[in-house]
Amino acid sequence: MNVSVSAAPVVLTDAAVVGFALWTLLYHLNLVLGLRPSVVFVAWVLTLPVAAYVGWRVGRRRDRRLAGEVGTAGPAPASPVETGRAASLRRYALPIGAGIGAALFAALGSGSLSWWLAVILGSVAVISAWVSSRRSTESGDPAPTGTTPAQAYVVMLAALAAAVFSTFIARVSLDDVFYVGKSVWVAERDQIPYRDFLFTEGVLPAGSANPPVPSFEVFIGALARVLHVHAASTTWYIVLPLLAVFAVLALWRLVQRWAPRRPLLVFGVALTYIVLVAGYPDALNTYHLPRLTQGKSVFVHALIPLAWVYLTDFLETRSRRALVLLGLLSVAAVGLTTTAVILLPLLAVAAVSMLVLTRRWRDAALCFAAASTYPLLVGVGARFASGGLDEAVATYIELRPLRTIYELTLWLGILGVIAGIAMWCGPVLLRRGVPRVLVAGAALTVTLLLVPGVAATAGGLTGLTAVLWRIPWIVPVPALVGMLAVLRPPRWGVLNRVLAVVLPAVLVLVFAVYGSPMWTANVVQAEPSWRMPETRKDVAFWITRLDRPPGLVLAPTPVMRALPQVTTRVRVVMARDLYLTDYDMESQFSQDRLLLGRFADGTEAVPVSDVKAAMGRVGVSVVCVWKNNRAVADAAPALGFERFASRKSPGGMYCYRSKEPVTPVSGP
Repeated sequence: MNVSVSAAPVVLTDAAVVGFALWTLLYHLNLVLGLRPSVVFVAWVLTLPVAAYVGWRVGRRRDRRLAGEVGTAGPAPASPVETGRAASLRRYALPIGAGIGAALFAALGSGSLSWWLAVILGSVAVISAWVSSRRSTESGDPAPTGTTPAQAYVVMLAALAAAVFSTFIARVSLDDVFYVGKSVWVAERDQIPYRDFLFTEGVLPAGSANPPVPSFEVFIGALARVLHVHAASTTWYIVLPLLAVFAVLALWRLVQRWAPRRPLLVFGVALTYIVLVAGYPDALNTYHLPRLTQGKSVFVHALIPLAWVYLTDFLETRSRRALVLLGLLSVAAVGLTTTAVILLPLLAVAAVSMLVLTRRWRDAALCFAAASTYPLLVGVGARFASGGLDEAVATYIELRPLRTIYELTLWLGILGVIAGIAMWCGPVLLRRGVPRVLVAGAALTVTLLLVPGVAATAGGLTGLTAVLWRIPWIVPVPALVGMLAVLRPPRWGVLNRVLAVVLPAVLVLVFAVYGSPMWTANVVQAEPSWRMPETRKDVAFWITRLDRPPGLVLAPTPVMRALPQVTTRVRVVMARDLYLTDYDMESQFSQDRLLLGRFADGTEAVPVSDVKAAMGRVGVSVVCVWKNNRAVADAAPALGFERFASRKSPGGMYCYRSKEPVTPVSGP
């Protein structure tokens, strides 16, 4: 029993990577074959036993090889570490001092001068730590032997707690209308929506938010169809808890591989950081449990840590298994999010840059090929297929200011200081050897890309400006923040024993006082729920049961965002205004929908003549509004609408239908 529990973090995470990589390969093959998602899903299920058998045979062969090495290898050579106070100052004073200075200037400063100082000091911190480490030791600390039963029970308990807690969070994400709506489309129609599915029935081309590359939402939709469970329920009640377990176990594996001591303490502090510092929109930890059903969230909080784990395993043990897993992870990452097409090769560059400097050419080539080949091939394919990779990864925003980029991953203020110290001092916090080399490459790469003008130039040359704010995601910030809890400067004696107690307590206290926890704004519900207010959900289902004439439904914009997550059989005027960007915000197509949205919300007075003309062009047959929206009631006769349904509070509504048949337009 203890053996099985100890192996669970490795077995479950590796199996998840292999399984989803296999699904993604089948999905991408199906882009040519054109089979129904349910057929691809059945094929995936049938191939899983083969993959499991191959993995079992490879595991047995690896176990026999390791068993044969037991007792034959001599003791690890001693590391010729410099000693003495002067050596300690050289090894720690400059990197830590420069790292602290960089964090202070980045998180607390303002203006270009403080930012330049942050970048310069950050570079000094990373480079000096790496050079010092190269001089002081020829080999790293011994690699950890594995998860102990006691550690495994604690980690699995934390993962299960995260799984349960995730189902009670009802934090609304405006992007859910796309992610969940796409799964609902697949589940209801057994088709992959290659073209627009939010504004039209596939008449318009797909928007930039819907390239055919990710397979994640299609997987959920196919799973829901096979299980005969609503796609939204599948998302929130089945997939989300499994993803929570996956993300927590991935964090543990990285901590267990990199921590110099007391990995369970590092893991606990890192988890506390994730939970308590997660309230700010688009901040790194907001992409954990509050948004984990979005592919990019799984990528940053599960696959990024596992990528570093596999790189560490390969470079320390020459494990071909780790190299294969890294390649499969790159496939799975592309299936989760188009962001992986950019960030995974960047992570590979960060890792191999230090290997190149140490003349480990073969290792550098193998690592880069395993992590980057598939994402780069997909990126090139997307460029030829869609006319530009920038269209496949656009997120409707221009390059954000550099300090904002820092803030979204590392925060500002005291929290930003802590995360900055964790990143720039990482090379002296981790276990010696490969972990320090890898984190030095990651920190230095991010630092150089934050030099004023570099990211803007890169965005201009590649057309990927919109996603470059995610560059710091390649640094596993939560794990590095957790490493601060076990910082032990050499030759501090009794003071180190004090730090062992004080540092973790201080860190957790700062997170609690200055952070915004996941449950900010009372988003935790009394029972598991979809990620939308219960009243809004009930209203959406109520509208689907009405006897409606053919045509589009106009409703308050929050309700129109909810309806595609309930069913694709009810077409709405505007699922989300931001997605109109793809179809020219100044076009008649977009302007009509924006005007009708304002009319249904009752936020401003809109001329009835303009509303009537827009309704005719769009093809509105039903209007449902809150009972306090008197403007719609007053305008209904002039619009040619009559009231035909009423809903009691909560969510009290009146619904009106057109007296004449309507015909929606096809596009802009």
